[in-house]
Amino acid sequence: MSLKPLVATFVLLTSGLATAQESNPIHIRIDLTDASRHLLHVTERIPVHPGANSFSYPQWIPSQETPSGPIDNLTGLVFRAGDVNGAIVPWRRDLIDSYAFHVNVPVGVAWLEASYDVLDVPSRADTTATQHTSSHVVMLEASRVVLYPSDTPVRDIPITAAIHLPGNWKAATALRTEASGDPTLNGPDTTFRTVSVEKLVDSPILAGDHCRQYPLAPEIRPVHTLDICAEKEAELELQPAFLAHMTALVQQATRLFVGHHYEHYDFLVASSPHLNGDSAEHTESADYVVRSVDTSDQDTADNLGYLLPHEYLHSWCGKYRRPAGEATSDYRTPMQNDLIWVYEGLTQYYGHVLTARAGFSTPAQMIGVLDDEAFSVDKPGRRWRSLQDTADASATLRGSDSGWRSWRLSQDYYPAGTLLWLEADVKIRQLTHGTKSLDDFAASFFSPSAVGSASRDTGPGVLPYNLADLIQALNATAPYDWRAFWETRLNALNFQSLTGGLAGAGYDYIYQETMSDTEASYIKPAHIAELYHSLGFGAGPDGIVKDVWVGSPGYTAGLGPGDKLLTVNEKPYIAELLTAAVHDSKTNRAPIVLTALRDDEIRTFEIQYHGGESYEALLRNSNPDLLTTAILRPK
Repeated sequence: MSLKPLVATFVLLTSGLATAQESNPIHIRIDLTDASRHLLHVTERIPVHPGANSFSYPQWIPSQETPSGPIDNLTGLVFRAGDVNGAIVPWRRDLIDSYAFHVNVPVGVAWLEASYDVLDVPSRADTTATQHTSSHVVMLEASRVVLYPSDTPVRDIPITAAIHLPGNWKAATALRTEASGDPTLNGPDTTFRTVSVEKLVDSPILAGDHCRQYPLAPEIRPVHTLDICAEKEAELELQPAFLAHMTALVQQATRLFVGHHYEHYDFLVASSPHLNGDSAEHTESADYVVRSVDTSDQDTADNLGYLLPHEYLHSWCGKYRRPAGEATSDYRTPMQNDLIWVYEGLTQYYGHVLTARAGFSTPAQMIGVLDDEAFSVDKPGRRWRSLQDTADASATLRGSDSGWRSWRLSQDYYPAGTLLWLEADVKIRQLTHGTKSLDDFAASFFSPSAVGSASRDTGPGVLPYNLADLIQALNATAPYDWRAFWETRLNALNFQSLTGGLAGAGYDYIYQETMSDTEASYIKPAHIAELYHSLGFGAGPDGIVKDVWVGSPGYTAGLGPGDKLLTVNEKPYIAELLTAAVHDSKTNRAPIVLTALRDDEIRTFEIQYHGGESYEALLRNSNPDLLTTAILRPK
């Protein structure tokens, strides 16, 4: 598909949204006053027609790419006729689609009032195990609280949202009120502009009793804002250096992509040790749930410096440019995630790049991160499962248990995507003798030029693509057999197919007898036995075996995930003792003898291994160091 038809599709989407907003909207009121009890009260006024009407609760959630809508947490559902009597109208759940509800509306009733509660507790349907409510901070995802007519595309359903907060609370969101289009802290009762259901679900709301806004990169338009809500007022003070990096992040992203596809952008950060959850991307915002925003603590600053760029970049890669299989018209249609190695993999790559370019990390630190990325996909499961299959099966792999993960594999399209897009970047530089890079592809693909316009900025929308579009854009940047490039690597059944980019950028992935400084800095203080490349398993300070690599000496001896190590060569287990035994194995011809507890039984395992310690590392080779001299340098 060429870019011109795609641009036309985008225009139709946005004009359809404007038309929908002129219609009779749904009105939804979300009451957060019981958030400390993990309970949300919702009322919707929904336009209806006489006879059969169907309403759906979101199942396939954008940004999660899985059927994880917590339908089991939708409770207390009652429909009432929208007239003076307010009579209860019966409903019945669909027997095949448990996310759909059928209502037979009496003649003369023009709207229904739906009232219900949403529980913010663990859900069997939601494998992400989030909890977004506490006594002081809430991160509200509208996908968890909205019902919508099943028979209409969500971009064409207008909805007016209102929130009711505890008296002294404020709220931040990418939604705007009729009174102001500027970023502001709203509350305690706020009604937002009418938008589509699609945009409401794409616009989380951050709320709390201690909130603050920080403007970022004021010279750049659209406006960018960092919004934080925390447990205490003192926690809202951010270090000047961190704020400088945030401004640099916006500047570097603007230089990379050239155009923006939002009217404003809000980084929404909920900080509380009582919240649990993942970050999520949206078109005009991203939501982050973290335990702390104390940026005077280097670990906290590093964590934020990793999270914030990734979800921000999704505004271009995943929200505006979206794989066609994920650009569904509602939240009932299953997503096809075969291109998630672009959606997540390319975002992961550029997330690392912009983390360095914005100054959150040094190039040397980022090379350590790339080492970790390579290790995370250097697993025995590569022998049977291709990277493409982890993409195709992604909806079933998220949230899986760590036991035997190295054999099952999981969301490998994140770290493996980093390695493959690094190789694509290196290949473009080689093909063009350094005159172009993946940055040129990114600017043209994620912010294509519009006929008759000097600006590449657009409003919010979706510009879908398929593999052919991707290959066309890569060929426009640097002619090559890009289809073969991707097919070979995506379908390969070995780890070596993922390391070409590292080697081309100046670093060989090797095995050596000592840990890298980066790995040792967190492995040794945590008293972890990290022995995957020697014995084929790892264990924590408590002796619990985390994973066992199929075909390894530990696997052959009979060890399994969950075993609790008790002794090493008849001495009480500690990680350092087991590591020392591995070190000595090169000269000690006796087996390493372990005892472990499994199902309340003590078992003995004799491991025949004499190879000494072995750890992965990146070692400079004779190729130019493209990472530190070019790729990771600010634009």
